[in-house]
Amino acid sequence: MVIARQGEEIVCPKGTLCGRMIRDAQDEIAGDDFSAAESDAAPAGDNYVCPCCGRIVAIREGQRWRVHLRRGWVR
Repeated sequence: MVIARQGEEIVCPKGTLCGRMIRDAQDEIAGDDFSAAESDAAPAGDNYVCPCCGRIVAIREGQRWRVHLRRGWVR
């Protein structure tokens, strides 16, 4: 199982920093496990969108979140 770690960067596919994991995600990522960059990622309903390219960098799937880290999508 892939675990998102505290301090990992949430990025768009182009590499723009859009947020950061603020604590380790054990079994699944909760909304309190990450924070979007203040001026970068814009909330759009149940997801966050990168302002530079408009791609989704975090999306809610039921009760958990899926985020795009440098190593790819993690739940």
